Amino acid sequence: MKHDVLPAVLLTLITITLPSYTFAQSPEGTYIIMGGGLLLVFTLAIYVFYEIRKSIQLHINKPTK
Repeated sequence: MKHDVLPAVLLTLITITLPSYTFAQSPEGTYIIMGGGLLLVFTLAIYVFYEIRKSIQLHINKPTK
């Protein structure tokens, strides 16, 4: 696993677990898991788009033979 993705994974785990400890009446677990899952999907989508953009820029800048 690259170190670029590690903060996103840690943020997702904190997002899932923190509300259950901080609120006296925490929301249902399904909402917490769904929110954490959506956050993870959005983070991974942004990462994939960034990597695709970087790959395309590298390919465009590569000299032709």
